Amino acid sequence: MADVNYRQLVLDIGKHDNYAVVFRSTLEDMAAKVDFSHVKSCVAFGTGGGEREIEFARRLLPNLRSFTAVEPDPESVRALRANFQDGKLPGVETSVVETTLESWSGVQKHVDAVLLFDMLLHIHITDRKALFQKLITQYLSYGGVVAIISSTSSFTRVILERLGMSQVVYDNLEGDMVDAGFHVVLKQDYEVVETYLTL
Repeated sequence: MADVNYRQLVLDIGKHDNYAVVFRSTLEDMAAKVDFSHVKSCVAFGTGGGEREIEFARRLLPNLRSFTAVEPDPESVRALRANFQDGKLPGVETSVVETTLESWSGVQKHVDAVLLFDMLLHIHITDRKALFQKLITQYLSYGGVVAIISSTSSFTRVILERLGMSQVVYDNLEGDMVDAGFHVVLKQDYEVVETYLTL
């Protein structure tokens, strides 16, 4: 079998579901329920090519001025930089840091939002709990928000299986966040429909 990079694996598996449609629908629901107008700066971890994070920022963060993305995969970083250069976030200063979350040096100034989209599954539970503490004490400004997306589709299960990792249950993540001092503003469950055709 040919060597497949992480980004290509994500793109290939993602062709078989309606995740993009569900994601956009979720953004519309969130726009009607949560006010993100105070968010002027954010950092996003494990962004891949950043397509979802950029879409989230365009739809829900109208006053965003600074966006930092932290991503370890070189192919994803190239895609992310290209997406930032395409002018999808006009008026927003963007930066990309090619490193792991664990190796990242942190923010120089607190941010108003942290985006954790389908990336917490890559972090060991002990490290996740430490991350949640850092979010409160080192990364987020007072009143800052954390947006988490935790996919439980077979898409995620396939990636986890191929990477030799176990699945993360959202309720456990939420419990860890609450233990760290956060409170839940909005939680929504949506079903992603997957289609795999065989001959």
